[in-house]
Amino acid sequence: MKKAIKKIWFVGMLLAANVAIACTIFCGKDKHGQVWAANNEDGAYSFFNYINIFPKTEHTKFGYYTLSYDSAKNGEGGGIEGGMNEAGLFYDFNYIGTKRVKDLHKKKEFPGGSLKILGHILSQMETVQEVVDFFEFYWFKDGFRSAQMHVADRYGTFAIIGPSGTKISTNERYQISTNFDICGEQDFSNTERYWRFPLVKSSIEQEEVSLESFKDICEATSIKGKGPYTSYTIYSNIQNLSTGDIWFYFTSDYKNPLKTSIQELLAKGRTSYLIRDLFPNHPISRLYQDFTKHGGQYAYEKFQALQISKARKDEIRSIFVTKLLAEDYRTDLLPFLEDYLTQNPTGHWLRSARALLYHLKGDTEKAVSIVKAYLKEVPDTSMDVEGLLRLLEGKFDDNANVTIALHGFQDAQRVFVNGLPVNFNLLVKKKGKWIGKYKLDQGTYNYTFSVDGKEVLDAKTPVTITASIYEDWYRSHQLCVDLSEQAYPTTITIRVPHKNDVVYITGNQRNLTDWSSVFRLQKTADYEREITMDLHYPAKFKFTKGDWETEAIVKGQKSNEKEGLLPLTIDKNNPTHFEITDWKDSPN
Repeated sequence: MKKAIKKIWFVGMLLAANVAIACTIFCGKDKHGQVWAANNEDGAYSFFNYINIFPKTEHTKFGYYTLSYDSAKNGEGGGIEGGMNEAGLFYDFNYIGTKRVKDLHKKKEFPGGSLKILGHILSQMETVQEVVDFFEFYWFKDGFRSAQMHVADRYGTFAIIGPSGTKISTNERYQISTNFDICGEQDFSNTERYWRFPLVKSSIEQEEVSLESFKDICEATSIKGKGPYTSYTIYSNIQNLSTGDIWFYFTSDYKNPLKTSIQELLAKGRTSYLIRDLFPNHPISRLYQDFTKHGGQYAYEKFQALQISKARKDEIRSIFVTKLLAEDYRTDLLPFLEDYLTQNPTGHWLRSARALLYHLKGDTEKAVSIVKAYLKEVPDTSMDVEGLLRLLEGKFDDNANVTIALHGFQDAQRVFVNGLPVNFNLLVKKKGKWIGKYKLDQGTYNYTFSVDGKEVLDAKTPVTITASIYEDWYRSHQLCVDLSEQAYPTTITIRVPHKNDVVYITGNQRNLTDWSSVFRLQKTADYEREITMDLHYPAKFKFTKGDWETEAIVKGQKSNEKEGLLPLTIDKNNPTHFEITDWKDSPN
């Protein structure tokens, strides 16, 4: 029900936790000495995944292809999900949770900039050893703390590179990675979370490495709506690094691959393809076309007529309901949702979505009855029942401290505000405008509006152009709650206790990453660190080594029994120089 403003994340999962569950990645040598690598792309389903082709140029050694989410643009910068070059070098990534970077103080920033690193590897490097050597010397300015890089080359060398370190294998028959830290904590005893790793290991040890065995492993480890984020295996890719042959599989169909090769791809020139367009006969591709061209009822009738297994049908229904509802509350999705709820009646998000869809259709009485029936069925639900019932009646929270308004669009059917951390973002039409009232904590919030599925801005509200080191620029409205409307250029300097200390800052607003330790201070002298950014006052923040187990203890910093160390504060009257006396994880 919450829909965030779309962002282009710096280095994809390398910067911050993504809602995706980690991919299953594995590689191995067959009995003929050929090297194979495979990947399942697991995560919240997307209809917008791209194959991006980059032929060799006068400035590069090799042509290559990349994979990306959301746009082709993401496949040439920091949003590369994986790829392979014509020299037979392959890499992909697993999400592993945020870790501190080992020996970060010894590493340099890449002269071309962090966003150029992933493309540089594929365009200039031939071997795993080159990649390992690169990361021994360079690291991302901010990022690569939530993922590990699985690398393989045609010579049979494998490596895992992550924030905790590097593991390189030159004489092993295979390498596997899922979503636990291979180079750090190797405890994967939680079989519910880490079930894929032992399954892949058993299969590779019992079967010869081949296209067929790798395809079977991809199918056995594919995720069909499993996991805490309702994840799916969107596509699978298998590469023969020795020959350059490539096979792509789309959304659980392992019988009808797209067979190509790196040579064939590069011959097409610089271009990008939507993966679903390469599988026009796949049921989900046809259904998505039907939905976008003819609407939900038509698509549902076509869905009902599909001659596929019940398991495939259930998966497609689930994808349509969860993905398309997350994008827009189109009332013509109701047939899919009603059908889905007969199979999966639990879960308050889709039950509340059902109520909202009936409300948008004009049947508020039915909507209210749905909510009350659910409360009776699940009295201890975490659904904000009171908030939803208020919304259906056109009322707001009495404790609201923020009012959002969109003027005009009187004939719109459904209007939402996107980007605010609220339970229900549907707006109510009152006196010639669309209104929402919310209780929001202190912070900065960027938001836009969605009108009948199209993103719009309000003509009477100032527009901000937002860009930062971790997201592409975009136009939105900005809301400051208990902070100054103006952002002031602020330089923060600190003195550290040890020459090798690496320091991150995190705090109470967007430019301080809303309490996520992402931005690293620059080293200006042995014991001095510095960062400059635009801040709304009062800015509240803390310093860490990259995670909450390593908070800095700052001279003069206050604390209490309940909250521990309290945030530091800067406003117009506070100094901006601080001294770290110790760290929470220090043995001293």
